[in-house]
Amino acid sequence: MNRFYFVGLSIAVVAFLTANALLMFGEKSILPKSVYVSDYEQAYASTYNIDLFKEALTAPQETLEIYVQDHEALQQWTVQEGEAVSAGSELAVLNEAETAGQRALWETQKTALEGQRNEVNSSLTTLEQARAAQGGVVSRDASNNSQITNEDDEVIDFDVNVSVGVAVPQDGSYAAGIAQAEQELASIEAQLAVLEAQLAQSPSNPSVISPVDGVVSKINRNTEPLSIEIYSNEKVFLSYVLEDEWPLVQVADPVNIQGEGIDGIVQGTVQRISQVPAEKSKWLEAYHQLDPKEQNNPLAFYEIQIVVELPVDNTLPFGSNVNTAITLETADNAVALPTPWLFDYDGKVGKAHTLNINGRPKMVPVTTEFEKGTKAVLSEGPEAGTIVIHEEKLEEFVAPPKVFMPFPSRQPDFEVAKNTYWRAYVEYLLAR
Repeated sequence: MNRFYFVGLSIAVVAFLTANALLMFGEKSILPKSVYVSDYEQAYASTYNIDLFKEALTAPQETLEIYVQDHEALQQWTVQEGEAVSAGSELAVLNEAETAGQRALWETQKTALEGQRNEVNSSLTTLEQARAAQGGVVSRDASNNSQITNEDDEVIDFDVNVSVGVAVPQDGSYAAGIAQAEQELASIEAQLAVLEAQLAQSPSNPSVISPVDGVVSKINRNTEPLSIEIYSNEKVFLSYVLEDEWPLVQVADPVNIQGEGIDGIVQGTVQRISQVPAEKSKWLEAYHQLDPKEQNNPLAFYEIQIVVELPVDNTLPFGSNVNTAITLETADNAVALPTPWLFDYDGKVGKAHTLNINGRPKMVPVTTEFEKGTKAVLSEGPEAGTIVIHEEKLEEFVAPPKVFMPFPSRQPDFEVAKNTYWRAYVEYLLAR
């Protein structure tokens, strides 16, 4: 009898406790509850960047190529590869008997370049007006003829090494098109300077002279037309982006540059982004060696040109390797939260829990600027100084419960500890 009595009493007690627990702590309970939250932090503002790290090569800002008609017109070269030259320096001596034909070729090239300069100027004006009006697609093109007929009805072949063509995306971003047009215009102006310098010489003492200060990079002594290539003293940095990186990089993006021969970190900007695949060159070949990457599309390498705010020191030779970090996204004075702390988050908008003055959670909508690592950088959301909490259970409550959290802890710094005199430890223990 006693045995059944105690069994029944035990069952009754357990049922009573279970029922009370369900009434007190169940989802439908009206009793106020407190939730333990172990993950929390105080939001702070900082600057966040997304960088694209690239190998880059030191290259000349301009490469001038000066042509000589043929071997008969050339008497001798007076410079060698790698030699520094000044504007007006003699590069080659010409045969006086062949001067007339060479001058006719220069005149023809000058006429063609002046026509192309007009075309590019027209394109540039159209682009600037279209950007101001935020119009649609603008496209201008001019052919680069390789033959022309002179006054004596003779057909002359030449190569002015200039292509003219500007295309602007439908989205109205004209910066790249304008930069491309300005680049083409600068190239034409440089070549016109070469021709005008040659034509300004006396026919009685013909020679090929340098129009700029620079370095002789290559002399073509064998195949016609003969030519000499000069690197300008002004240096830029060349790099290449892949097909999936090309849409991310924009003209005027800031760049940090670091390498041998550079004191600290140099600030630069992206000056030009090519819209066509890079042609095979020694620069592209060197880049493949520095940053080898397997690509399904071997053409998907696009040249970008980076200029620096201060002139590059002459101790940095052409072809030297530097490291660059192109800033694709930046957010100043922004708050960032761990991405898992956001709920109802679709990659752009979501919600977060903050702690109000009464010690209860408060839902705050957030909008992200971009994600960096495991954090979402916010454009809208909690302000700096706000306590942000993370606990999945908070989403289950109809009314916000009270929360309690552990005190923040601070780990001792080992470097400080080992450099502290032993008496300081004793005094601290006694003071306690």
